[in-house]
Amino acid sequence: MDRKGIIAVTLAILTLVGWMFWNQQEMQKAAALQSKAKAEALEAAAKEKLQEVDKKGGETAGTGGKGATGSPSSPGNPAPAETVKPAEPAVPEKIETLSTSLVEYAFSNLGGGITTARLKTHEAERGTRMVLNEFGAIPIGAVTEFAGEGTRAPFTATSDPANGTTTFEGSITGLRPVVDPKTKSTSYEHTDSKPLQLTKRFTVSKGTGLDKEYFTNLEITFTNRSAQPLGLPAYFVHTGSSAPVHQKDLATYTGFMWDGGKFMDANSFSSGWFSKGFTSYTTSRENIAWAGVADQYFTTMVIPQVTSKDPAAEAKQRGASVWTTRFVINDAAWKESGRSAEGNTATRYAVDGALGMPAFTLEPGQSLTQSFRIYSGPREYGRLRLMPDGEADIMNFGKFGFVSKILLNSMNLLHGLLGSYAAAIIVLTLVIKCLLWPMQNKSTQSMKKMQLLQPKMTELKEKYKDDPVRMNTELPKLYRDYGVNPLAGCLPMAVQLPVFWGFYSMLGTAIELRNSKFLWVHDLSQPDTLFHLPGVGWPVNVLPLCMAATMFWQMSISPKSGDATQQRMFMIMPLMFVWFCYSYPCALALYWTVQNLFSVVQLYVTRNQAPPTLQKVAAPGKKK
Repeated sequence: MDRKGIIAVTLAILTLVGWMFWNQQEMQKAAALQSKAKAEALEAAAKEKLQEVDKKGGETAGTGGKGATGSPSSPGNPAPAETVKPAEPAVPEKIETLSTSLVEYAFSNLGGGITTARLKTHEAERGTRMVLNEFGAIPIGAVTEFAGEGTRAPFTATSDPANGTTTFEGSITGLRPVVDPKTKSTSYEHTDSKPLQLTKRFTVSKGTGLDKEYFTNLEITFTNRSAQPLGLPAYFVHTGSSAPVHQKDLATYTGFMWDGGKFMDANSFSSGWFSKGFTSYTTSRENIAWAGVADQYFTTMVIPQVTSKDPAAEAKQRGASVWTTRFVINDAAWKESGRSAEGNTATRYAVDGALGMPAFTLEPGQSLTQSFRIYSGPREYGRLRLMPDGEADIMNFGKFGFVSKILLNSMNLLHGLLGSYAAAIIVLTLVIKCLLWPMQNKSTQSMKKMQLLQPKMTELKEKYKDDPVRMNTELPKLYRDYGVNPLAGCLPMAVQLPVFWGFYSMLGTAIELRNSKFLWVHDLSQPDTLFHLPGVGWPVNVLPLCMAATMFWQMSISPKSGDATQQRMFMIMPLMFVWFCYSYPCALALYWTVQNLFSVVQLYVTRNQAPPTLQKVAAPGKKK
């Protein structure tokens, strides 16, 4: 490339990088202002409605709490008008705790579920432990008739720490407690006078092994206390919420997923070019084996347990629908959690979810028990793949998932041998490059042939410059005559892209990389930010910049093929990779930097080989 071309490409790259950062900052500011305005409007509307109800002598219910400011409706799809619901009784909250060697569970009588799960062996930030459902208002295992409503109804709790059990007796949405003073018994009466008792029993698993740790067993028993058959509608079992692990985590990591469904990340609720946005998402399907919320490295899943081998009965014990929504985490709750608030001014979103179970009918005096397993722990592929119903899909590896799984297993194997994840990534990269060496060598030889063929191509283009149809016919013929494949130079890149995307998906959620150090890098699972530029606050991440520099180096010594315009287009590729990797875990930039350096070594080795000769090849079916 001549001097003018280099200057033009450099200016284009600098302009695009500057625009990218400026646009990102402006979008974050706009999103924050929009979310704040929506939250204020929602709060004002709620207060106004509450005042109107109070004037009429009525009551209304809310589900706020623990940092949630509500799930704002979007202009493209406004939320339906809220209905006035009976208020949840003003009962003080009581917390019961049960612990294992890995998790400390906090159970609340309001909602009768797990309000938080504190992971003892996983660090969050600044020495604090990771807490699941930390910002959510809905307990894990809360049971309601309508998703997200009445999730803080009071229950009577009985705890047995010795056996690791907590039992709740209470009601679901639309049920209110009625006490008989004569018999001192408590039943739960529906607003339409259909008595129903709900009992939930949680048992924490104290077993060891990948398939037993981080599990809680939940038994939900419905009992008809009336003298008439009682038809019960579908009900929801809530998964709790997921929130970003770090301030600068991408919103695409936080979301909700279910068996056979797609990952609904926090961005799915936003308005955009391809979406009008929505406040919540619901869909129905038979035989849903599990549903869960997830952040970048942790997940909470609700898994119905099937006790019947009959297909019809089995369908009644599986999920029938799912529900998810998002809410904003306010600054006060975020700071109270001990997390850093530096480096990202974007609105922080968390996601709630629930699994809907099928409707059923109870005869007088009849009870129905449905069992669930609740997993509250790391998104660790080696652990999740042992679960029988495809729960490992919540890793969300994407289209090249099979590549991600191979790379993850290989990385863990090498880590066991080397004791360092950075070393494992470097060695794995070298192994991949060695396997691709023959293809890379053949590609380089083909590109050199293209260089030798360049004068003839120029001559051909000049000859038929006024006849593009003829030129497009003669040019492929020229390639065939000399046995040159113009796409051979792109073949190694075409093979490396699935590997790159496999690494991209795997390294973004590999919990093994958390807090892994390498040279100046404190955490391979985070960008390697050394400092922020004064005044603008832009992070300076070293490895992505090293990656871009090595890509330019590789391109500068590679044999040139194609015309000047194509060569300039290829020079933009480093910018694209920087855009992909800059805010991503720096382990990805480490991989691509190492593979660039190894490619440079390959190019120097092949450059010293004897140059190829340009000669015509025999046509098919003819002897030379």
